[in-house]
Amino acid sequence: MSALLVDPRTDADSSVLAPAPTSSPAGISPVPADRVRAGRCVRLVSLLSAAALVPMIIAHIVGATVVDPLTDPISWYAFVPGGAAMIIAGGGLLALLGVLITIRMYRGRLVSGPLPAVAMAVFSTAMITVGAFPTDPPHAAPTAGAMVHRVAAGVAFAVLPLVGLMISASLTEPRTTLPRRLRRSACLLAGLVGAFLAIHLPLAFAGSGIAAFGFLERAGFVIMIGYLFLLGATIDQESSPQLASPLRRC
Repeated sequence: MSALLVDPRTDADSSVLAPAPTSSPAGISPVPADRVRAGRCVRLVSLLSAAALVPMIIAHIVGATVVDPLTDPISWYAFVPGGAAMIIAGGGLLALLGVLITIRMYRGRLVSGPLPAVAMAVFSTAMITVGAFPTDPPHAAPTAGAMVHRVAAGVAFAVLPLVGLMISASLTEPRTTLPRRLRRSACLLAGLVGAFLAIHLPLAFAGSGIAAFGFLERAGFVIMIGYLFLLGATIDQESSPQLASPLRRC
């Protein structure tokens, strides 16, 4: 009889009137990465990476008759008309992107301490250094400036995996699967960079090089941009105030 006195509408509406939880309860599975929406950091990566590609595309078009994209490094575009300015512009835009990503990940409380900021500062400085110190012209004797250029390019790739690992390690209860994907991608990127340097450096010191160096270098920059997208998506989804996760100090 008492069951007949219960208004089913009141029972149904009680869940609507109840306050929404501010964080995921323990035991809730993380949201799959393919179900999250692009946020501000992803839009920044989209805008600045696209802007950085424009001068590089122009350099490829201008230097199409003198630089072979399969075998020659990107830095040889510095010796075509306007190519040096194109390289500086592209590197500068990626350096700016590194600064903005740093601000976003600290503002979102995804990291703490100086190490993530130092790693991203090294990345941004390396991207500027690549343009400021051009490599040697083809078949020229090696110079100190060219060595600085090559070291800066390698360092830019090497520090990015560290940032991803620090972010993923700081999240003890991630709300999405993005931190796990970021951790795996960071390990993969670190492995690829290590394997490339292990093969390329001995050949470079011997006066030789990888036959398809130009293609591998360009593929590496595409991978870098993709990794920055993943980094930005993780920052967007895990730093939301309503979806914040407990933070461990880096």
